[in-house]
Amino acid sequence: MAQVIVLQTALHARSGLQSHPQMTDFPGYVTTTSPADQQEPGKEDVDRAILLLDGAARQARALVKQINDPTSRENLEAQIATIEQLLHLARSMSSKLE
Repeated sequence: MAQVIVLQTALHARSGLQSHPQMTDFPGYVTTTSPADQQEPGKEDVDRAILLLDGAARQARALVKQINDPTSRENLEAQIATIEQLLHLARSMSSKLE
């Protein structure tokens, strides 16, 4: 989740948009491991997440063609475009990881 926030912040800074406020308080949220046990994701984890999200974005592109309502279609296409921009940024950040 921290990676997504970093990517969103970078994308918003790049495009001049305001980023969403970070949510730090999740009522009823319980972690299964202590923060000390959690590790930063490695390059392999990031690359795997990028591949999964890329496939999901392609699938969403295929599904959006089935939407008949122009407003809903336009809204979903804008959201998919944002995801694709974040994926592009994630790929460039991933190449800088060890």
